[in-house]
Amino acid sequence: MTPKMRKFTIEFRGSAEIELDEKLITRALTEEWRSNFYDLATAGEVASHVAYNLVTNAITLKQMDGFADLSESTVKVVAWPEWEVTATKEG
Repeated sequence: MTPKMRKFTIEFRGSAEIELDEKLITRALTEEWRSNFYDLATAGEVASHVAYNLVTNAITLKQMDGFADLSESTVKVVAWPEWEVTATKEG
């Protein structure tokens, strides 16, 4: 017997605070790095990319493309998010 599945749309809201070493930002904004990895254009985009992977994907800096050779101390999560999770609709 196949289970009866119900579909939900879930919304996640939260914010985190991170600190990045300037050398990580500088590296990610070079043309060479951007052409090989991700086309990040500002320090804010770099911070968002790193934070998303640290917090949402739960990976370390060494597991991120283009940063494997950097020390884990190059980035620090200062404040982890307190998630607000809401089912916005069913069906």
